Amino acid sequence: MIKNYKFDEIADIFTGIRVKRYQKGITVDKKILKKTYEDSSNIDTDDVKVSEDINSKFYSRKDDIVILLAGSTVSKLEKEGIIIPMYYAVVRVKEGFDVDFIYHLLKSDIFPRELHKIVEGTTLKIIKTTHLKQINLPIPDYETQVKYGRLFKLMDKRINLNQELIELERQNEKLIMKNLLERLEEN
Repeated sequence: MIKNYKFDEIADIFTGIRVKRYQKGITVDKKILKKTYEDSSNIDTDDVKVSEDINSKFYSRKDDIVILLAGSTVSKLEKEGIIIPMYYAVVRVKEGFDVDFIYHLLKSDIFPRELHKIVEGTTLKIIKTTHLKQINLPIPDYETQVKYGRLFKLMDKRINLNQELIELERQNEKLIMKNLLERLEEN
């Protein structure tokens, strides 16, 4: 059975931190999440020098979901300890809900359709976390979430492996061409 939930009923949602405020005085090297416009679990980070005074809630935890507030890109974080900057909304799924299912629901057609109703701005669409929390999402019972969450996670792994295979094939193609040209030059 499917039930509609407000987004903030299934997850804690808040904006990342304004990093510039913590770059004065004594600093340490930390990783910070880079802005990305690709839906992916493969996220990029930069190294920054920041104060150690940053609240721990602004550091990534395994299975955090982040939404880019200026583009609605959804990513799932696997690494812990990465600083999440203010241009992301952090989504920490609550007990009783499956992270993988919620992540894939946010990547589905349902979430952008609901998001379209709340975004502000004409040229650059901006999402406010207060509005994000009010989005209605259809959620099945927990067992169904877990079952489909596992399926989606396996499908993601397969997609990633296929993409790696494609990249290897492209590299092979270039290598074969290079070897062919070298042999032709020798003759």
